[in-house]
Amino acid sequence: MRNLSYKFDLSRLSAFIAVCEEASITQAAVRLGVAQPALSATIRRLEADLGITLFHRLPRGMDVTDAGKLLLERSYEIFSLVQDAERGLLTTAEEPQGEVAIGLPPSAAAVLTYPLLTLLKRKYPRVAIRLVEAMSGYLQGWLENREISIAVTFNTPSSESIVSRRILREDIMLIGRCKDLEELPSPYPLEKLDQLPLIVTSARHGLRRNMENHLASVGRKLNIKYEIDAGHHLVRMVSSGEGFGIFARSAFHAEIAGGLVAGIPLSPAYSRDVCICHHRSASADRAVQLAAEEVRTLAHTLARNGTWPAGIIEAGQR
Repeated sequence: MRNLSYKFDLSRLSAFIAVCEEASITQAAVRLGVAQPALSATIRRLEADLGITLFHRLPRGMDVTDAGKLLLERSYEIFSLVQDAERGLLTTAEEPQGEVAIGLPPSAAAVLTYPLLTLLKRKYPRVAIRLVEAMSGYLQGWLENREISIAVTFNTPSSESIVSRRILREDIMLIGRCKDLEELPSPYPLEKLDQLPLIVTSARHGLRRNMENHLASVGRKLNIKYEIDAGHHLVRMVSSGEGFGIFARSAFHAEIAGGLVAGIPLSPAYSRDVCICHHRSASADRAVQLAAEEVRTLAHTLARNGTWPAGIIEAGQR
């Protein structure tokens, strides 16, 4: 490799190209700003190292041999690759720009929205960030259709079109007003959920389906009082005492901190993995990749300081 790198040193190839294009050692030396004897010596050493004749020396100039023509073609290709590499490095070093649409489910939006938006605006002022809040079932469809760039979802595996990375694991709790939970057993048995008036999302969402399947296995059904696919109104209904919810504590971050509601664990315990996802077509989009990494890093920070009650999933962890 070292021998090849010397033979095809860019400065030698540059000298070779100049002689080919000028068809004259004298004119090439002027073009390159070097002494004619030095340039002649460079060409002779290149021919000696390659073991081939690159030029026919004529009284009035230099005529490229067939071997020289092949080397000239390859030299142009080499310099084209070098220029492409340089342009790529310059692009990488440039400040990212473009538009990134980030989809957050209500539970994640409750803890991520303010710190994430302010962080991205400060670090990437030329990237237009659009935040979309919706239930995770909707976000997955929008991501598949490329209507959003990034989505935080739950228990989402990677697929042919979606790249998914697990970042957190959070427990699902029974959420209700503090006084309404006082007389309930903790942890609360999953098979007794039919005894409570529940406020739930629609059946297209994974958590709802999983709870229904569990109760169906013991011959029971969820006691659904209200079905709401709007995070803010769902939280408001539970917090007002209209019923109980089965959600992660992050969805009620402010309400729990304010003492309006509380959460008790379920039995058997139920948890879900929080995932950061993007469409495979955006894998080379620098703005999207930077934003996704900021979401991951911020989520870990919030988990560590207790703002997002969840365990951190490191890369490679099962």
